[in-house]
Order: sequence, then C-alpha cells, then structure tokens
Amino acid sequence: MAVVVIGCLAAVVFVWIIPANTSPVVEQLTLEAGSEMPKASAFLTEDAANTEISYATDISTIDLSQVGTYEIEFNAKGREWPSELVVVDTVAPTAEAVDLTVGTNESLAPEDLVTDIEDATYVTCGFVEEPTLSEGDNSVEIFLKDEGGNITRLTANVTLVVDHEAPVIDGVAPLSGFVDVPISYKAYVSVTDNYDENVTLDVDTSQVDPETPGTYPITYTATDFSGNTATESTTITISEKPEDYVDESEVLELAQEVLDEIVTDDMTEKEVAQAIHKWVRSNVNYIMTSDKDSWTNGAYQGLTTGRGDCFVYYATSRALLTAAGIENLSVERSDTSEAYHYWNLVNCGDGWYHFDACPRYDDGYTFMWTDDQLDYYDRTSGYPYYYEFDHSLYPATPTELFSMDD
Repeated sequence: MAVVVIGCLAAVVFVWIIPANTSPVVEQLTLEAGSEMPKASAFLTEDAANTEISYATDISTIDLSQVGTYEIEFNAKGREWPSELVVVDTVAPTAEAVDLTVGTNESLAPEDLVTDIEDATYVTCGFVEEPTLSEGDNSVEIFLKDEGGNITRLTANVTLVVDHEAPVIDGVAPLSGFVDVPISYKAYVSVTDNYDENVTLDVDTSQVDPETPGTYPITYTATDFSGNTATESTTITISEKPEDYVDESEVLELAQEVLDEIVTDDMTEKEVAQAIHKWVRSNVNYIMTSDKDSWTNGAYQGLTTGRGDCFVYYATSRALLTAAGIENLSVERSDTSEAYHYWNLVNCGDGWYHFDACPRYDDGYTFMWTDDQLDYYDRTSGYPYYYEFDHSLYPATPTELFSMDD
C-alpha cells in the first residue's frame, strides 16, 4: 500500500503489487499409473490458466507405469518453474484363476495358478497361506499385489494326484550311430503314463564314446510328476559314417513333388506359405520319435512316412519352403529342461514371422506369429517354456500382426 500527501489533505491510494516470483504452475499434480503424459497446461494454476507454457524437462524419461514422484521443470513467463508429478496406483490388478493338477513330487508356485494378469504397474503374486495339499481337490487362495499396494485375491482348485504307477517306456531297441555325427537317442522311444502327459525321459550315455567305433550300453529313465521311475537298457553301435546319407537335393526333389500338387502359378508367396503350413499339419501325424541326425533326414521321414515329432514338422516345412524359394530360418527352443522343440522363421517379403506346423496340446494354430504373440502364448498358456528361445540369435519380427494382403 502507498500513501500520497497533497497539501493538507492526505489521500490513501491502494496499489496491489503482485510478486514477480509467483509460480504459474501447481506445486504438485497427481496422475494414475498407466495414464498418458498430460499436456504442460495441465500444471497451470487457475490464476495462470491462459499462460503459455511448455515442458523444460525431457518427459520421455518418465515412466508412467512406475509409482513415484518426478521433478519437472516448465518454461513460462520467460523462466523455468518447478513442479512435481506424483504417479499413484489406486486400481487393483485383475487376473483369472487357473485350476491345476499336480503330482506329489511337483512344486507349486502361485504364478502357476493365475493367468491374464493386468495392471498398470508391476504385480507380485503369492499364496495367502502356504498350501498344504491332500489327495484330491484343494482350494488354494492367491493374492496379487501391485506397486500401489492394491491387492486382489483369487481362489484356484489344485488337484493332487497320489500316483504309485510307474511310466511305461516303449520302443527301446539297439541303436546305431556314426562317428562324429549327432545321435538321436530318443528317435523311436515313447513314454506313456496313467496320469502324466509330459513324462521326463532321460538317457544315460555316459559310457558312449561317439568318436570310436564300438558297442556301448545306454539306459533310459522315465520319471512322472509323482516321482515314479521306470528304466530300460539297450546298446548303441557306433560305426564309420556310410555314404548313403540323405542329402539335400533328394529331399528338395521330394518336396517339389508336393509343391506341384498344392501350389498354382497365381498364388502369392504368402498363399504358398499358407498352403505349405496346411499340408504339413494335415499330412504328418504326430508321434514322439524322429530322426534328428540332420534336418534332411527329418524332412525325408516326414515326406516319406508321414509321421514324426516337432523336428519332423520343422524339417518337412523347411524342405517345402526352401523348394518354393521362400526364405526360412531354423529356431530351436532354448529351455530344453522339459523337451526339445523346433520351428521355422519365414519371410514372405514383409519381415520374419514364426511358422510352426506342429500341432500344440491345445490344437492351436501357429502361422506367421510375431515375437509378441509367442511371448503372450508362453505367459498365458501354462507352458512358459514352450516358445522360449534366444532372441539374440534370430531377427526380430515386426510388431504388426501378419496380414495375408500384399
């Protein structure tokens, strides 16, 4: 306030002085995790609503999926002004419970009992109470907790199978191999079990010398999820490599005979790939054996016998794709603790996509999938290792879904 004196009269003049350092931005703005970054104008106070403002801070470094407080600077009124962005998570995660059957020796993790987890922030999973399972059906409660501390509880049914019956190993017979050539010990061996559909089969080849001709003992051990085991023994005879190995030209000639039946001149490359995928799925029947000495031997088995495991599906696809002039690469599962798996990467002109003609346990259809689709399948199918592979060894797929349109 200022006082002005004129003569004998005193006039009081009120002058409101607005401090030059009044900030046009709020001290703090709260945002829900997973939201989009607001415009800079969202930080203006009501009194400065029409002020021109822009971000001085590089907001691309701010992760809105992480709960926390972020210091931000703004350009306004010819200088920089500080504020804070507070990211909170007030929405509880969502998910679906998954019922599960386990054996007495199998471990149980809370992550095994949930799928389709959705939340803006990282979610941890745990048991409400550590389960003590008894034979038959058991109700197990799981909790999901996000970074905001929000908790969701789900209940799943876990069926405990108490099994005392050992697996049955079939097809064990004397084997033969060649010096310095990979040996397919499980080529014609299959395992069945009264409960377990994914029995572990181990082969003890510790006494085999693959570089020296001779006959050596090998032992197969099958273990089901209850810990029951079965063993079968046989021998393998190693000899010098014969000259009648199946070579690529013979396999490609057989593949061309198939292409002559299923491909027409007016087909696009994508349509040819689709026809190959359908033919392999329809004409190769799944059994738990294959000749894995080389991809050409596997392809020969698929093209001449019409049966085999995932290696034969991969190798037969490779032969047909190669004969058709379609670019393709081989992919092998990196986590082989449960089983091996092979498939193809295929490029029809708009990037590499995953191509797997082998039928899955859920009768799924894997034709020209992206890396993200394979990752999503592993996270949601209950088989997190199914398409696990070393991404650094292969070209990345496009992020866009494959389209049959050119």
